[in-house]
Amino acid sequence: MRLNGVQRLLETGLIVSTAAAIFILCALISFDPADPAWTQTGEFVKVNNVTGAAGAWIADILLVTFGWLAFLVPAGLQLFGYLLFKKPHKILQLDYVTLSLRIIGMALFLTSASAISSINFDDIFTFSSGGVVGDVIAHAMMPAFNFTGTSILLLCFFFAGLTLMTGVSWVQFVDYLGEQVVYVCRWLAKKFKAFTDTSEIVRAQDNEQMPETLEIKEPLKDSKPVIHLRNDIEALPQVSLDNDKSGEEAAPPRRSLKDKLFSKAQPTQRAEPVLDAQVRQEPDVFADLDAALDQEMSFSAIDDENFDTVAALNQLDETVPFAADKPATVVVSPARPIKPAAQEKPGYQPPPTAKERFEELLAQEPPSDPLPSLDLLDRPDKQQNPISPEELAAVSRLVEEKLLDFNIQASVVGVYPGPVVTRFELDLAPGIKVAKITSLSKDLARSLSAVSVRVVEVIPGKTYVGIELPNKHREIVRLSEVIGAPKFEQNPSPLTMVLGKDIAGEPVVADLGKMPHLLVAGTTGSGKSVGVNVMILSLLYKSPPEDVRMIMIDPKMLELSVYEGIPHLLCEVVTDMKEAANALRWCVGEMERRYKLMSALGVRNLKGYNQKVLDAKEAGYPILDPLFKDTDGMADGPAELDKMPSIVVVIDEFADMMMIVGKKVEELIARIAQKARAAGIHLVLATQRPSVDVITGLIKANIPTRMAFQVSSKIDSRTILDQQGAENLLGMGDMLYLPPGTSVPIRVHGAFVDDHEVHAVVNDWKARGKPNYIEDILSGDTTDDMLLPGEASDEGDGEADPLYDEAVSFVIETGKVSVSSVQRKLRVGYNRAARLVEQMETSGVVSAPGHNGARDVLVPRGGAH
Repeated sequence: MRLNGVQRLLETGLIVSTAAAIFILCALISFDPADPAWTQTGEFVKVNNVTGAAGAWIADILLVTFGWLAFLVPAGLQLFGYLLFKKPHKILQLDYVTLSLRIIGMALFLTSASAISSINFDDIFTFSSGGVVGDVIAHAMMPAFNFTGTSILLLCFFFAGLTLMTGVSWVQFVDYLGEQVVYVCRWLAKKFKAFTDTSEIVRAQDNEQMPETLEIKEPLKDSKPVIHLRNDIEALPQVSLDNDKSGEEAAPPRRSLKDKLFSKAQPTQRAEPVLDAQVRQEPDVFADLDAALDQEMSFSAIDDENFDTVAALNQLDETVPFAADKPATVVVSPARPIKPAAQEKPGYQPPPTAKERFEELLAQEPPSDPLPSLDLLDRPDKQQNPISPEELAAVSRLVEEKLLDFNIQASVVGVYPGPVVTRFELDLAPGIKVAKITSLSKDLARSLSAVSVRVVEVIPGKTYVGIELPNKHREIVRLSEVIGAPKFEQNPSPLTMVLGKDIAGEPVVADLGKMPHLLVAGTTGSGKSVGVNVMILSLLYKSPPEDVRMIMIDPKMLELSVYEGIPHLLCEVVTDMKEAANALRWCVGEMERRYKLMSALGVRNLKGYNQKVLDAKEAGYPILDPLFKDTDGMADGPAELDKMPSIVVVIDEFADMMMIVGKKVEELIARIAQKARAAGIHLVLATQRPSVDVITGLIKANIPTRMAFQVSSKIDSRTILDQQGAENLLGMGDMLYLPPGTSVPIRVHGAFVDDHEVHAVVNDWKARGKPNYIEDILSGDTTDDMLLPGEASDEGDGEADPLYDEAVSFVIETGKVSVSSVQRKLRVGYNRAARLVEQMETSGVVSAPGHNGARDVLVPRGGAH
């Protein structure tokens, strides 16, 4: 068939528009960020786009402009070509007003859809999901309207633009949708009615021995059901209600629809024998109800304001017979069904908090389990916006490209997404040093638009280099999901603690007994105090007071005071730093006492001691205290040895304690750290000032296990870990954990515990028992074992000092007295030398100090004291 000139041009234009739409669609589908494009520069050897470099350019421009909506461009182009070249009369019939409205609607639709995509959907490749158009509009509206207001306005523009562009009536669409829903409900009700009728007839046939075969003809909409008999029959059972009796009987009063539908079946009556004849027609089961529904829900007379959909559905629900003993034929009264009263819906009740759940459990019955329940902790959050494999592949290619910009050839061989960061393992080309990537960490963070980039120079067991990038959506690691892990529950050590999750999302569990001491440092707000609370709660969930006891020192009087009153404490939470020094001295004395006991029993550590004591008790021969001394002759005899718990000393801010008490605390901490491991005494030191005057070389040498939260500089990171890396952490619990016996830190995302969870667990332990405090811990009573070299007791008599006689002899022989000379001669501390001189004054050996502080020796040379 030959075409005229105009038709040839029109069909040629349709072919061209179709080809253009297919070309653009193929270019978009096969887009590769590595291809040459408007937003890419550099030398490109190979083009991966199936449409070549031109298609790569077109796809790049469309994606950077419209984002995800670029895929609607081919469809819109094809639709416009079809209307323009296939049906031009529809275009020519449009007046200027209609054409203007459609153009305005298209503009509103495109801009609002782009902005909605920009603020709600993830990016596509390296472009924004809404493109430049969406980003400009979203960024202009967000400061003024916030997310909720912007979303409402954009949805308004979206539907208004769609209406102006296409002429769709949303009111008619809602009416049509409601009409279809009600139609489906009516159809289902009729099908269910037919099924129940058939079931009741078959049941009646079985009960009354009806003929074997019945033919049920489906009646028309307004006709009555007709039943024909195929075999000879003597009688036909007929089931009806009381009002369906013979004419001689008076008809009973009419009953409501509810009474008729849910009343019990009446005794059956036998009809006259009929052969090959039509049984008298029974009234249609739902004839009156259909009429009522047609009158109530006629779609031609729907009142949008007064139409009650719930009432209509309730009427449909009333027509469904539920009782198994209902008659096969139900006569429905033409009266209108009674609508059941609507039940009031209960108001929204917020879920109970952990503290409320604990109070409910406590009110029911006292705790019976030896350890608290995990119900006291908040449940894990549902993972939001997980990273898809496509996004990981796109970021991997982006990392390779950015490294290539710095002349570093590397390929991503492994990706490990975690709750907070994702590690990309790189296989470097031969001859490229790791230090080159490490020096470019800030440049990589800038080029990848990341907050920070941490370079892992050595991955144990692998030849690759790791780059850790923060995730777009950070996941909160709850304590409940880590503390309930089998790695924690199945660990037999009573000093097991949870730290959080590693970059792969696996729980990280540590044993304080193997550390044996821990140093925690980080700036203010980095999550250090939350990490200490997590470790304390781990011990409370793992061990009863018989296995672990604690001494808590809290200079800030805020973080650890919440644990006051739990049965694990050996003394009250220490807030006075002078009492803190006494507590550390007590720990030194307890350490020496335990060592003497273990030496007497011939064991090497606390575990062996406890095992030997328990075995002796089970055998019926308990071990008596080998260190017993009856000094006053009033004791009954040595006591039996019992199991000794591990002691954990938690110091929240020991920098403040060192500032108040002085170097004495450092020496006490160093002495405990050196020797207390076998005695079962462990230190957990936390500070927010990671400087060399706080974390001294003496402390670092005796505490190899360290935990670094976010710090401000590389110097602070080296002070804590002896290496850099902590300055690139993200804060809020992100830490580097240096396990004992290794120099490679592990990145851990610390678990989060809220204040109400801490209070719930503390209240649970308070309900289980009261603490048994040891008064000597804070009273300052010390023994010779507790004293450091050159230190004497504060309350002891100066003459009881073993160096007193030597000091007196020195003063009498020289004829001169001063605190400094006694200190140099006896090589003791200043405080001890001053106490010796003061005791000499009390004893009359030297005089009181004069106006210039000088003293005179009152005992002549050669005199005896």
